[in-house]
Amino acid sequence: MKQQTPATAVSMSAEKTRREGWIVWIIAATVFVSVTNTTMVNVALPTIGDFFDAGPARVGWLATLYSLMFGIATPFYGRLGDRYGLRRMFIIGMVVFGASSLLAGIAPDFWLLLLCRVGQAVGSAAIPSLGIAMITRTIPGDRRGAAMGLIGACVGAGQAIGPTLGGAITQFGSWRLVFLVSAVLLLLIPASLKRLPGDMERNATPVDWLGGVTLGAAIAGVLLGIGNLDENGLLSTVVLGSFGISVLAIAATVYRQRHVRFPFIERSLLANRRYVLLCLIGFLSMGGNIGAIILAPFLLEQVNAVSTAVVGLVLLPQAVMVTFLSRPLGRLADRYDALKLVSIGLTINLAVVAVLTSVAVGWSPIALAGLFVFLGIGLAMISAPLSVTLTRAVSGSTAGIGLGIYNMLFFVGGGFGAASATALLSSRESASDALLPFYAGASQSSEFSDAYLYSLFAFALALVVTQIARSTTQEADT
Repeated sequence: MKQQTPATAVSMSAEKTRREGWIVWIIAATVFVSVTNTTMVNVALPTIGDFFDAGPARVGWLATLYSLMFGIATPFYGRLGDRYGLRRMFIIGMVVFGASSLLAGIAPDFWLLLLCRVGQAVGSAAIPSLGIAMITRTIPGDRRGAAMGLIGACVGAGQAIGPTLGGAITQFGSWRLVFLVSAVLLLLIPASLKRLPGDMERNATPVDWLGGVTLGAAIAGVLLGIGNLDENGLLSTVVLGSFGISVLAIAATVYRQRHVRFPFIERSLLANRRYVLLCLIGFLSMGGNIGAIILAPFLLEQVNAVSTAVVGLVLLPQAVMVTFLSRPLGRLADRYDALKLVSIGLTINLAVVAVLTSVAVGWSPIALAGLFVFLGIGLAMISAPLSVTLTRAVSGSTAGIGLGIYNMLFFVGGGFGAASATALLSSRESASDALLPFYAGASQSSEFSDAYLYSLFAFALALVVTQIARSTTQEADT
């Protein structure tokens, strides 16, 4: 056997580093395109409605169905990735997303556009969980935080750039270009085939398709109920029916988890206390963040009477903070206690929301922009370190479904936070006093103080759960 020289070892190490770099950058670029697509399309919805002579309710389905199908497809990709190969399912998702984007850009009628939007969601759902799963299996733990930080930075950049880019493309070009630009993802497929890791450790257990369908029905029921809560009310037929379907589907999923030999969700994941706690933190932290952000346009337009352009400028610093801080914080998570960073981030966000709900209603747009800077700092301290911790809690053969379930809960948590915050805002509009006895903001707008209570509760509970997760980790290490 030929002895390895120091020069050979250095060369092999450099090659491994380059290979890891290709993997991370391809996944990061794919994530950026998918996030930017979502935010661009949302801005173009009114123009699309005018083009097809479709009312707000019909056009709204372009966003609703996207959210619905993305939430349903995410855990399916995770399970199929474990079974048939992460790279294979990831590239299939890229093809579906890119082809749907091309077709959407030339769609002759609204219904075909709606079908293409569903295709975009189904394709895009492969990207976050399978991309992170590939990073988990190929990037060593001591460098994984930097990789996760880059992914977080791309998410923040997509959220920051998407609305501005979508608005400019729609105004100076055409809404069709919003979809055609997203098809650039197809150009990454050759590099993905060449550079992404081949099929590694697989889970050979058969797929419980019925269990997947019941889980999908549970997600669909929750998302439809949440989506109609603000407009129709809690006691409406559509909301009660949606939640009822979800309850029945959850019961069926639980039954199959207990009685099927190979359930859709690996039992080892549900038995992993640390993993379950991290999923709960993700659900609560995303709900708190989205609940806080979604109220900002209402607050600024109704209380401060500013234009939509000013609203975008006020919210921009939050996304900028996420973009520029995610990668260095990811690197920090490689060297220090990642959950401690999450705790600090949750504490910052809890403090921001406490200010919003107690005194900040009525502040100037500049002061609110400064406050949202800290919200962005807190979110950056939560996202990348939490993802790093999660990748250490799932094993190779279940990484796909584990990260798929986490991303699903992260996504549903955001929807739940948005619905809860806006429902509180609507229900408290006629109230004369704030629920907080020490409220000191604008007296005529106390309903915003009440609406921010959900985010306050979510961040506080997430902080408690994080401390429990930290103690669990410490016990496992001793």
